[in-house]
Amino acid sequence: MTTTATEPRRTVAPPGRGGTFRTDTALILLTVTAGITDAISFLGLGGVFTANMTGNLVLVGMAATSDESWQEVLRGDVLRCTASFAGFALGMLAGFRLLRTRLLRSRPAGSARVLAVGLALHVLFLAGWAATDAAPGTAAGAGLIAASATAMGVQTAAARGLDRAGITTTFVTGTLTSLISGLAQGDRKHAGLRTAILAALLAGGLVGGLLLAYAPRTAAVPLLVATAGAMLLLSARRTEPGT
Repeated sequence: MTTTATEPRRTVAPPGRGGTFRTDTALILLTVTAGITDAISFLGLGGVFTANMTGNLVLVGMAATSDESWQEVLRGDVLRCTASFAGFALGMLAGFRLLRTRLLRSRPAGSARVLAVGLALHVLFLAGWAATDAAPGTAAGAGLIAASATAMGVQTAAARGLDRAGITTTFVTGTLTSLISGLAQGDRKHAGLRTAILAALLAGGLVGGLLLAYAPRTAAVPLLVATAGAMLLLSARRTEPGT
């Protein structure tokens, strides 16, 4: 079927300032979520990260020098880090596959729908966290670590799907590198957003630490609020196929 001269050409308009602002705000909320998540997992689940996988590699290396027996190390640090790695990888795999489907191929609506999976995992984590009175044992703790890390893997895929200044929301070393590189070369285009992302991770860690200290059973509640807020912001944006 050929296109006639009278048919209008279909174009995709670039996102306006409002849409960009909502996307940036959603990314900041998700980064706060990652900070809270790592604070809860590190301080409340036996010294493991569920958003920052690089830190887990260091923790496993440090465990090799521990005075504990290898059996104790395998039951503790290695078990927790393995659960975190496996969950994070599974979450990313599922998230990226969802983004590839025809239904979710557009953004930011696709990323918002992928985040719904992460939100469900946060609900599961909160239920388990509350059921164990914020003090899970080894087996329950490994399950909670896996659930939390899977949620963060899904979130990483959703954020990458937005393709905004290379931001991932769960690990910010690349964001810091991009910020400093841009400043060194006189490119300040995304400096404000990247700085806000770094501050958001710091703020999330602070909030998570305070909640664990003063309201441990409700420490995971902000994860639901922030993720749901990001979903609403992205859902409010006009669907932009192919952008």
